[in-house]
Amino acid sequence: MKRMARGSYGYGHTYGYGGEQQPEDRLTSLSDDLLISILSHIDTKQAVQSSILSKRWVNLWTLLPVLNFTCEQDQNPPNPPDNDGYMFIHNVFARRNASILIEKLSVNVSDHYTMLRVFNDALSLRVSDLRIDCSENIVKHYPISCVDSSDLLMSLSLKGMVEFGYFPRFDGLVKLRLERVKIVENEAFASFVNLEELFLVNCKMEVDSSGLEVVADKLWRLTISSCFHTPVAYPGLVLSTPNLVVFELEGLIPMEFEAVEELPALHTVHIDALFSYGAPELPFEQQKINLIKIIGSFKYAACVHLTPSTVEVNP
Repeated sequence: MKRMARGSYGYGHTYGYGGEQQPEDRLTSLSDDLLISILSHIDTKQAVQSSILSKRWVNLWTLLPVLNFTCEQDQNPPNPPDNDGYMFIHNVFARRNASILIEKLSVNVSDHYTMLRVFNDALSLRVSDLRIDCSENIVKHYPISCVDSSDLLMSLSLKGMVEFGYFPRFDGLVKLRLERVKIVENEAFASFVNLEELFLVNCKMEVDSSGLEVVADKLWRLTISSCFHTPVAYPGLVLSTPNLVVFELEGLIPMEFEAVEELPALHTVHIDALFSYGAPELPFEQQKINLIKIIGSFKYAACVHLTPSTVEVNP
């Protein structure tokens, strides 16, 4: 019996050999804008590989406003400038359509060289939302720094073995998230004059005895969770945030606390305290006194939430 050639019979139906009905190729009917949106949600390496599908797909990846990279490299690559992870990212930057601004750039890296290069490349490319995760494989903190600023960078997230210190002025930055980062400057956020949201999660506070100072006139939300100064609580916390609305404090209580102004805009406070036992420089009774002082600073707050572990009076 002669086999029927593959073809299409009627609108919306595709038939293969033997006349069996095949599922319709739905991707073909999608607009370029929708395909670009789909490719923006997957790893950029896979998006680039899609260029082999057909002529229509050849240049789609060059129009992506969102890039996602995962670099699997040795902790100390033998030839840092030539490591495959960074070279792929560099080639994507060089070959993409430069008229399309990068709205969001997410990078998982495992060596500090790639971390530094990507960070500075992102600033020069005027990325507005930058997320760098270097929590895998890197076993020591490396400083992150830049020479030039960027007015377009609005959101920055750093996770992993990063040493966070002095930065030039970033007028556009409104949201900053640091996780597992070592903070080495007392006024580490002074250059971000328009900062509105600040999240510090599991950060190591290697600041001097005056403590961490958060000076931000436009800051409305501050979250400090599980931050420490090995092996006890960090020395102190000073807030100069007159427009603070939401304050969340979780983990060890700072040894000292000061609100430069009375926080008149404060509305919601959440405290989940973790007390340190066996630390001679900070007795348990002193920790409770510090907690009471902190709570007393929030007299304008409409809602103060204390977890059960926070209000427990006995060690």
